[in-house]
Amino acid sequence: MRELTLRVETPTIRINGNPYPLLLSDLELYTRVQALLAQCAALEGGERAPQAVLAAAQAAAALLDEALGAGATRAISGGAPVSLPLALEWLGALACEAAEHYAALAVAED
Repeated sequence: MRELTLRVETPTIRINGNPYPLLLSDLELYTRVQALLAQCAALEGGERAPQAVLAAAQAAAALLDEALGAGATRAISGGAPVSLPLALEWLGALACEAAEHYAALAVAED
């Protein structure tokens, strides 16, 4: 029987000195953060129904946990509540880092 061994990457990122697994690709993380930021920008111009703001806050926390592992948001905050603006700040920083990393890898492969 033939056998093939494929290289597997297990990317991690260090945040505030603690390692977290990156469970989404750079491109997927960047794209999803941009979509969430666009959703939140729409809240600024329109009616700010509490349900819409709460949904955006839940989506931001869920995306952080999906990207970094279950409980990451709580671990990073030290158990403190994370506001929507703070979660968006964190996601923005992750998206920037993801874009820079993706671009660096693309250039290195050429």
